[in-house]
Amino acid sequence: MATQWGSGVLPPPPGIEPNLVDPSGQFHGNVALHSVLLTVATLSIGVRFYTRTFITRSKLGIDDFCCLIAYLCAVAFSSLMIVAFKWGIGRHMWDEPMMWLPVALKYFTFAQYCYLVCSGVVKLSFLFFYRRVFSAQTKSKYYIDFGIAFVFCANTALLFATIFSCTPIARAWNPILRGHCIHPRILPWLSGVLNSVTDIYVLVLPASLLWGLHLELERKIKLLAVFGLGIFACTASLVRLGMTSVLYKSLDSTWNISTIAIWAVLEIDVAIICASLTFLPAFLEHHWPQSFSNSIAHLWSYTGSSRKKSKSGGSSGQGSRNTIGSGGQKRAVGKKEWPSDEFITLNDGELTWVNSDMLEKDSNSLKYPVGAAVKQYGADDVEQGSTPGRNTPMQERDVLQS
Repeated sequence: MATQWGSGVLPPPPGIEPNLVDPSGQFHGNVALHSVLLTVATLSIGVRFYTRTFITRSKLGIDDFCCLIAYLCAVAFSSLMIVAFKWGIGRHMWDEPMMWLPVALKYFTFAQYCYLVCSGVVKLSFLFFYRRVFSAQTKSKYYIDFGIAFVFCANTALLFATIFSCTPIARAWNPILRGHCIHPRILPWLSGVLNSVTDIYVLVLPASLLWGLHLELERKIKLLAVFGLGIFACTASLVRLGMTSVLYKSLDSTWNISTIAIWAVLEIDVAIICASLTFLPAFLEHHWPQSFSNSIAHLWSYTGSSRKKSKSGGSSGQGSRNTIGSGGQKRAVGKKEWPSDEFITLNDGELTWVNSDMLEKDSNSLKYPVGAAVKQYGADDVEQGSTPGRNTPMQERDVLQS
């Protein structure tokens, strides 16, 4: 068999017999991981676009298109990696036929390009979402715009640096070609550090912006939990950075590449899933039985809201469900009013989607800007830009601005 397949790329360690035909490796585990994550990412992106198009009937934004591009890149990444696994990525180097290695590295190299595009675009999806939600905060725009510009420029530069790291380009997967490459340790470390820093920035940014809102502490914490879902992708990015040194601890490159790729696919697919999870409550509310939907929403809801309203004479009935969308436009779906420019608010033991203008404080009085979602005031009773009296309790006004 060794004659048929040629010899392995490297000689095996003492006491180990090479197996070029059917070796033990990471193939089946990697294929299963990619399949599961890609399936969940597909469902999440489907829920996002279905909800935006048919339930809230709102116009798709840049954040939606960025998320779609990231998903397509994730599909390409997983497809290329699965082909690379078939050609020996995930085997030990002494179990890898010499003639297979350039093909395996070629598919891995193109998968790496897709990963770099995906990791950058999915961060832009988060940042453009923040820009839409926090659009009325002047200071927040500077931080968000800085993040957008930095992520775009840094990831674009990293992508081109990776593509042209070898001259000719094909030398990246076929080292017998004449030419030269930059030091192989530079780009993996640079990519890991850059992704980790930008992941942390994208994760921390909404926390600082939400904390400055005029909301009660418990509601702030629950909203931070919604935005903080990206911590899972950030954790995968940090683990991948910490494991970068694995690539250089031994010459068993095909095995080491597969180990690092596990955390790469976790990072990008979990980020896509987290970017779409905020649309799940509206989807469940529209399609699932009311009792089940309420039980799910109760996990996220501000549990003390309804009790406080009953003490202050507030109502938790239909009036609490009225919202004023952008320009006063509303979308009726079943028993709910879904505004055309949506965001999550937590109230009345259930999730409501409202417009995302900021709560402004002017001359010691709270006022509702155009498009604010107002509870305890019917949609027909509240004019855009109206200012309730100062003595109205915050629990009764209960406005989520973002």
